[in-house]
Amino acid sequence: MLAVALSTLVAAGLVVVSTASPAAAYDVRFENNTSWAWTDSERPKKINLDQAGDVSVGTWVDSKRRPHTSRAYFTFDIAAYRGADIQLAKFNAKETGAGDCAKRPEVELWRTEPYTSRSSWAKPPVDLARIDTRAMPAAAGCPAPYVDFDATEGLRQALAEGKSTLTLSLRLPVGVERDPTLARKYASQVGLSIDHNYPPGVPTDLQTLNGTACTVAEPYQVVPRRDLNLSAVLHDKDLTDTGGTDQLTATFALWPTDEPGARLERIDYASNGDRALGRFRTDDIQHDRVYAWQVRAADSRATSDWSPVCYFRTDFEGPTTAPTVSSIDFPVDGPQAPALPGEFTFDAAGAEDAVGFLYQLNSGAPATVTANHAGGSATVTLTPWVASNRLDVWSVDIVGNRSPVTTYEFFAASNAPTISATVYEEGGYSGGPGVPGVFTFSSRVPGVVQYRYSFFNQEPGTVQANADGSASLTWVPAEAGWTMLEVVGVFEDGTQSDPVVWYFGVAD
Repeated sequence: MLAVALSTLVAAGLVVVSTASPAAAYDVRFENNTSWAWTDSERPKKINLDQAGDVSVGTWVDSKRRPHTSRAYFTFDIAAYRGADIQLAKFNAKETGAGDCAKRPEVELWRTEPYTSRSSWAKPPVDLARIDTRAMPAAAGCPAPYVDFDATEGLRQALAEGKSTLTLSLRLPVGVERDPTLARKYASQVGLSIDHNYPPGVPTDLQTLNGTACTVAEPYQVVPRRDLNLSAVLHDKDLTDTGGTDQLTATFALWPTDEPGARLERIDYASNGDRALGRFRTDDIQHDRVYAWQVRAADSRATSDWSPVCYFRTDFEGPTTAPTVSSIDFPVDGPQAPALPGEFTFDAAGAEDAVGFLYQLNSGAPATVTANHAGGSATVTLTPWVASNRLDVWSVDIVGNRSPVTTYEFFAASNAPTISATVYEEGGYSGGPGVPGVFTFSSRVPGVVQYRYSFFNQEPGTVQANADGSASLTWVPAEAGWTMLEVVGVFEDGTQSDPVVWYFGVAD
């Protein structure tokens, strides 16, 4: 819990609030029939299954002048629509023939039980309901290239019964079914145009703090003084025609448990599987109160149920006493130590609710450290800048509330080597071409084993350090003029000191 609390103080993200309206997925789908069949009164014990060619409805006469009365059946796979709200379902068929185009019979659409290889005119699939009747107008043409029936209730009922298929039948009314002038033929491929919507699911994975699941029972998690982003993952099965999903509206509701009437709601937008945020400002909640919250999702047509209720308690008051800061390596007063890693100790100064510290050196990133016990201390190792440094330190409680700040200001010297010389003093103009000079290197810090050096326009070189950390180099200039020497110290672990530069002139 402490790690979470401290990390929230270190990282804060910028959140952009969307103001767009939620967009609906394209909810109309066209389903072709997966099978078809027709029965024939002339062959009362047979059924024609998935035969090539058209299907007949009503009474027709064969080449031997024998009358046949037929009914057509079509099966659709509707498993994908389980759980969907069906807004509209249109059965679409194409007429391919008519007994008499001058006559426009009423054609019925029935929902039936599925047909099988044992179905027939004598044992037809059980009729469940007549769901629509359609008489085509003269303007539709004959044969009519497009005939539609309302199959909405039939599809809804099949889904309500848990069916995975829907069987629909085209036929003429019984009273006129044997009139050959009213017969019709249809293409065996028909379709259902289904306008539907899957209601959004109840949001899941509710989090009161980033990465922290909400609590539903005491003890409730504690929220410090900060802007609050409640969150949840949204769910919706609708897909656009390009495979995209609905843009969902998430409504987050927040209220103090002792004052339900002070309910606040915030809106965010997200898609299926994405996390939506309920953004509440610091001023929306108060210190030392218990709050409840929940969330629901909506698309353009339906709204989910509310999620279970989550709870949290607020604590906005941090330790009242600022911590103390000390360092033997970099004391406020006294000689300046080189800018190498050094230890700093933080102490809660009697604040018993302090469980850790937040600190920042100069313009570096804030960091946290846990105290050795509540109200205790912690020691960190930091590397300062050369010259002036500022270290800001706060004590923090279990939820991350801060104490007043303590600022520790100190100086650090360079860790670069020093240079002394015979003949070629810094800033001077002496010696000459062919006149040797000795340069001596010394380290301000222990542990230097080697020096790397380079003269202007010459190849760099190295010289090993003596036991006392010093080294000497004899150099003979080849020509007159101003030049420079750069030197760094090399420690046993391979790290280098800061560089030092020596500017001097070689006389003519």
